[in-house]
Amino acid sequence: MPKLLPVRRTLRALAILLSLIALPALAQRPLDGAPRMAQVEQCNALLTSEPQAALQLARRLLAGPALSTSMEIGAVGCLGAAARALGQLEQTTELPDRLLAAAARADASPADRQRARTIAAHLLLWGGERARALSLTATLLDEAVRERDAQGQISALMQIAMIRGDAMGDAEGALTYLHKATVLSEHLHRPPNAGDLILYYNYGYALLNLQRHAQAAAAFKRAEAIGTRLAGQELFLNRIASHRAEIQRVAGQLDAAEAGLRRVLAWQAAQDPQGQVVTLQRLARVAVDRGNTAAALPLAEQAQRLAVGGHFTEEIRNGLDLLGDLHTLLGHRDQALELTRQGRALDKARNQGETLGQLARLQASAERSIDPAQVNAEQDLGRVRVIRNSAVIALVVVGALATVIVLRLHRQRRQLTLLSRTDAVTGLLNRREAERRLEERSARSDGHHRSALLLVELDDFKTLNDRHGQAAGDRVLHSVAQCLQAACDRHDLLARWGGAAFLVARHDTTAEAAQALASHLRLAIERLVVEAGPQQHLTLTASVGVAPLPLFADAPAVVEDSLRAADRALQGARQSGRNAWAGVWGEHSSEAPHLHAVLGNPEAAMAAGWISLSGSQPIRWSP
Repeated sequence: MPKLLPVRRTLRALAILLSLIALPALAQRPLDGAPRMAQVEQCNALLTSEPQAALQLARRLLAGPALSTSMEIGAVGCLGAAARALGQLEQTTELPDRLLAAAARADASPADRQRARTIAAHLLLWGGERARALSLTATLLDEAVRERDAQGQISALMQIAMIRGDAMGDAEGALTYLHKATVLSEHLHRPPNAGDLILYYNYGYALLNLQRHAQAAAAFKRAEAIGTRLAGQELFLNRIASHRAEIQRVAGQLDAAEAGLRRVLAWQAAQDPQGQVVTLQRLARVAVDRGNTAAALPLAEQAQRLAVGGHFTEEIRNGLDLLGDLHTLLGHRDQALELTRQGRALDKARNQGETLGQLARLQASAERSIDPAQVNAEQDLGRVRVIRNSAVIALVVVGALATVIVLRLHRQRRQLTLLSRTDAVTGLLNRREAERRLEERSARSDGHHRSALLLVELDDFKTLNDRHGQAAGDRVLHSVAQCLQAACDRHDLLARWGGAAFLVARHDTTAEAAQALASHLRLAIERLVVEAGPQQHLTLTASVGVAPLPLFADAPAVVEDSLRAADRALQGARQSGRNAWAGVWGEHSSEAPHLHAVLGNPEAAMAAGWISLSGSQPIRWSP
């Protein structure tokens, strides 16, 4: 049998692996079937380079004289994979039933039936028929447990992870089953193979999506070690290089990140269109990080055209968020709103409810039946299972690659930022994520349950940064972040607001409690000692501004208004000698003038009864 090219991309890899599921038994067929068997092999080999030719060949094979069961499974798998790679999902709707009919033939072997159900399950999942896909997966899991088939159990875990992410939007939950699959794989006494490469690659990619960069780098390193020992793994090695560049971008190493992404892009443009889309989106983020939004827009638009042309659903969804953010930064409000509406429409179209019960039962069965500690003993029952498992491992790979697609769909559906959710220096939430959460909180706020917003800014941080260097400044920011985390409650919202400023938000509190919190945070920072370098110990002070959300007890919550009031209070604390806190607390707005008038002359507004003012010392409220 000719060796199939091992180059893989998310869609084409699925196509290749479906063919690998179908092909192992073909070589055992009679010699008089060899010519058509060779055509089935050729069909699957073409998937890596000419999917259109593969589609045409599969159609000719299936339109000709009747095929043997194994060859029909291979040809149907090739047809489904080629149609999916070309974005022609409408041509795959009848294929699962044809596969299951082939599996029901009298000449179908157990391996034939298993391959047919495996391919059918993935075609159904691609087509949105999650309930039927779950039913077939449950059958595969039951057989794997009954036969003590460790590879089959791994494949079931991968399928659970994939459907959990798709049906529930729960990337963290999906990662749980990916991790269990890696633990189970480590109990197998065999050299690493291509299935292990893809398993660890996708485990690392899931960790990357959850912003666990150190763990993701370790998983990628293991996958790369396997890939360099196997021939023809350029696609995975290039994608790993792209992921490492993304980690560098998040860490602020923009020059190294851009250089790595452009090296990868040159190869992906010819071999990996879906990977090319992701790399272009990352290059757009690098441009934004450099402050060049105008240069980012054509990159994002090119990526979106490729994603739409290839029917890459998750890249289309992420591209809508990316373009929405770019148009927001460029001041194109109407375009940004339209892109947000399109993204929400895609999210709404995903129907989750019908599969949740089946998924819960499947998870319970997996938790009850699969125990990695038993694998070593079960392997001793007979090494003959290796032959059967070589077919089932393809399901593991299919599940792993499909899981990548699903996990990336659910990173942050309504995210309006090009940055990650956390700040690279402090580890806290960044400003954009904090604003998003404040907006969610404001939607649930009323005059009876007000939140307190505190803006905490280090005094004279620029002078400190200039004198001791940026590295020392970063250590100071990190130490202050840890100090604030220790001083706040676990339910408080804590974020780096920008520069040397931090935001603390406490839900359902009073003016007096907010003032006490401001005093507590100011004192905690004053007591902090930071080691800026060898024999260099710094002490700090901070100014704090306090305001409620909603700003007025009898008015709707407007996050921007409350933040302006907190910033006005912070300004008062700064111009009153620093190392102080000041508060602006709205009372009633029924007769209050415009907010600018209130904040422009807070003392007059207090005299009118619209707000109350407070501070740790006499505060200068004049502009």
